[in-house]
Amino acid sequence: MTVPPPSPMGRAEVDRLLGALGAVHERASAAMYALDGRPELALLRDTRPIGETARVGADVLARTGALWSQFAAFGALLGQAREVRARRSRPGDLELRELGELLGAPLVALDADGTVLDEPAAAPAQRIRLSELARRIETEAAALAGTLAGLEAARSRLAGWFGQLTDALRRLRADAVALSGSERPGDPGDARGPAVTGAAPSLRDELDRLDRAVEQAYLAALADPLGATGTGSTATALRDRLRRFEIEVAALTGRLAELTEVRDGYSGRAARLATELDELARAAAETARTHALAQDKIANSALPDASPDPTPALRAQFAQLGQVHREHRWSQVGTELAALERGVAAARRRMAESHEAADGLLRRRAELRGRLDAYRAKAGRLGLIEHPELSERYRRARDLLYTSPCDLSAATRAVVAYQRHLNDLTERPAPGAKGAVP
Repeated sequence: MTVPPPSPMGRAEVDRLLGALGAVHERASAAMYALDGRPELALLRDTRPIGETARVGADVLARTGALWSQFAAFGALLGQAREVRARRSRPGDLELRELGELLGAPLVALDADGTVLDEPAAAPAQRIRLSELARRIETEAAALAGTLAGLEAARSRLAGWFGQLTDALRRLRADAVALSGSERPGDPGDARGPAVTGAAPSLRDELDRLDRAVEQAYLAALADPLGATGTGSTATALRDRLRRFEIEVAALTGRLAELTEVRDGYSGRAARLATELDELARAAAETARTHALAQDKIANSALPDASPDPTPALRAQFAQLGQVHREHRWSQVGTELAALERGVAAARRRMAESHEAADGLLRRRAELRGRLDAYRAKAGRLGLIEHPELSERYRRARDLLYTSPCDLSAATRAVVAYQRHLNDLTERPAPGAKGAVP
């Protein structure tokens, strides 16, 4: 049985369909050229991404190629249909049948990847109508634009993450240059800025090293932005590395703050140190005098030899510190200033201890003299000054206390002996003595 040919489309239907397809073609044309102008697509074409971005990029480029072939086929078939429609203002059956074939038959042969086959050597994967091709082009163009937008967003996130680090490092470098008071010109094309020369070399080296590490990490992340900003192992590794960078930046920020504090506090600390050195010099002179006096006045003092005055050596260190300060070597200034402050404090403690040891002997002698005088006055009040044995004990104690050098141990025993004998006489006074009990 013979199948009759399909009825031709009506003129109104043809015109309606051509108008709709023409509108689709205009939209598709704008979408395709916008897609082709996206910088992300150019990057995928011109660079060699890795990881997830390489996988997505290969898919995007293949789909884009297939989409262009579909767009070209769409334009060609639409152009043919327009030529047929333009032959006559009122097309006859022949033209309407030809238009029906162009607009309604599955004339577009596609391979498995969606690429249009102009003259397929083998059976195509599928054949579709022009209207279906139009829908596919619009859908695929929007999907590819969304994928490229995702790639753009991933690169933007990376730029934001690393931008925060580079901004922090740039501020650190500017602060370090301001701290140092000098700089050497860097590479004019180096966005990191001038190199720091007057702060601590370790700080300058750390800034340079961290700058390079951040730049290398950024370039590595840009090779796979989708993987770096995703949820897989690549993203986890990058987040860990960014956290380490943040820790290092915080450490450098703290170190720079310490150096700035050294700079800002130097004048006050130096003034205090100069005052303390003057006080140390006076203390050293007083200690030397007291030590010499104790050595001269006290027998068997057991005092160590007098220590030399530490002030001249400390003053020399202070002068050297001033030169380091003028050169703005703040790390060294901080270390040496703190060491000098500790040295002066330790010297003052040693000086005070030495002075206390020597002066203590002299005070002990003065104390024993005072006690002997007090006991003598008590004996006078009790009428016992002329007591032979008590007087002898008094003379012995006084001779020991007022003989130079004074034997403090013997003098102490003598004063105690006088005190005890006086107490004995007070408790058991001699007959006829003042205070005797009848």
